[in-house]
Parts: sequence; structure tokens; C-alpha cells
Amino acid sequence: MLGIPVRRDAATAAFLDGTARDQFLLVRDTQTGTLLAPQFDTTIDPDRYEHVPAAGTGTVVSWSVVHRRQADGTTSRHPVGIVELDEGPWWWTALDGVDPDADLLGLRVQVAFAEAGDETIPYFTAIERTAL
Repeated sequence: MLGIPVRRDAATAAFLDGTARDQFLLVRDTQTGTLLAPQFDTTIDPDRYEHVPAAGTGTVVSWSVVHRRQADGTTSRHPVGIVELDEGPWWWTALDGVDPDADLLGLRVQVAFAEAGDETIPYFTAIERTAL
């Protein structure tokens, strides 16, 4: 998985508190009921928005492979993608344990969590392949 630096701030604190509990949180608009992506900034109106747990499953709608040169001169390949969560919002993520040579479009995935310094971050792993 990619080593991603994570910095907590007011806009990410509730989401990162959730990931520390192994919960993937979405943002719900309490006025409309609309579910929004986790990166939506709830600090703009904290009385209107709340964090709610997501199912943690979704479908890969786009993907690519990041190539990284290692210290020993070899290259590692890491699939990354955009997951449409079952609740609707999209999430950009690392895709762990999948073949970087495979066609990942339509792959069903589920959230998992990993330590990244002082924080816990989400990433997704394969469940099964479905046709789109």
C-alpha cells in the first residue's frame, strides 16, 4: 500500500476519529437527508451536518496503477481507484491485494483500515467481481 502522509485538522477530525474505531463515516445533511462524501467540510455549518457510519462496501468505477521506484532501484506497482460507495458518494483510495494487471472496473470492494503514523486510514480490498 502507498505510504500516505495524513494530517489531522478541524475538517478531518471526526472522519479520522471514526477510522480509529474502524468506521468509515459519511456526512449526512440533516435538512435533506442527503449523504455526502467524507471529505465534505462539515465545519462550514456543524449544526446542519452529522457523521454517520457507511456500510463500507462499494464498486470500483475507475482505477489506475501508481509506479514507485524503490530504494533498491526496482519498481513497485500499486492499484488505486475511485470507489462508488453503496450509499452513493465516491471515494479515492488505494486498492490492496488486487492484481495491477487486472481490469478492476466493476470490482466489489470493502473497506479495511491501516495505521499511518498517528492516524488510521481507510483503503479497500476486493470482495468479488460483478458485471456492470
